[in-house]
Amino acid sequence: MHLISVVDLYESCADSLALHWVAGRLGSKRNILLKVDEKLAHVGYLNLIHPHQIQIISLYELAYLDALTRPVYQETLKQLFENDNLACVVVVDSNASDELKEYADRHNVPLFVSQLPGEHVINYLHTTFASMLAQRSTLHGVFMDVLGMGVLIMGKSGTGKSELALELVSRGHRLIADDAPEFCRIAPNVINGTCAVQGMNPFLEVRGLGILNVQALFGNSAIKTENHLRLVVMLEQMTPDRLKSIDRLQGDYRTRRVLGVDIPEISLPVAPGRNLAVLLECAVRNHSLKEQGYNAADDFCERQQLAMQANASRLEY
Repeated sequence: MHLISVVDLYESCADSLALHWVAGRLGSKRNILLKVDEKLAHVGYLNLIHPHQIQIISLYELAYLDALTRPVYQETLKQLFENDNLACVVVVDSNASDELKEYADRHNVPLFVSQLPGEHVINYLHTTFASMLAQRSTLHGVFMDVLGMGVLIMGKSGTGKSELALELVSRGHRLIADDAPEFCRIAPNVINGTCAVQGMNPFLEVRGLGILNVQALFGNSAIKTENHLRLVVMLEQMTPDRLKSIDRLQGDYRTRRVLGVDIPEISLPVAPGRNLAVLLECAVRNHSLKEQGYNAADDFCERQQLAMQANASRLEY
């Protein structure tokens, strides 16, 4: 369960949803009570039978209201605004009428206007509420956006996670969070990651250099606020026996359980002379190919089998 005031929601979503507060400002302290088992009940199009806490009024709802007789119209607005569980009303794709503004001011219900489509507003708010209600976990590592993919670089202290992250940033990739990124499950199979402390994502600690502001050093394009976690890269100082145990064809792939979701994980051996940035970029590209259904090792084995069969046929003759 999570409680958020209308004014806090407005401040966090106003820019993204192009919201304008047109009436009912005295109701800024109204609260939205978010419950895990009622994710879809928090916001929706105008519904007086099973009223949402955030009622969306689009052109279709406005046309419905305009078609009502005057007494029914006034009774409908009264029923809408006198609902104690109502947090706010958002008019989309149009402007709010003077009568809607009057009812909003009379009942101290915040009334917003957005020119964005209703589906966009509803989907954005559903995603926002899902993030607020999601399970959360903090993992030790550096979370990066590499070629558009969310990659968590993990490893024991001293394996070079921050140095690798710095090299990746210098190659055009983006830093999301250093040391302790926070992850939340926003969908059955989707884990979203971000910096646990707002405003701290530009900072990266590199041994010998101290704290670096990546944004100040490389520009705004060097950082990103969030991304979906799709790959974990584990940096390991490997023993000779451990190196021998790695599959030469498939590599060292496994899965890591994060908030109930299996995330692919690959180990990269750390050794002098190994270009980890190039290897990690290649791992990301290869993982992307696997998600599309292509496996290089399987392709290699198939071509080798065909070559052996062709060679055997020639020997028979």
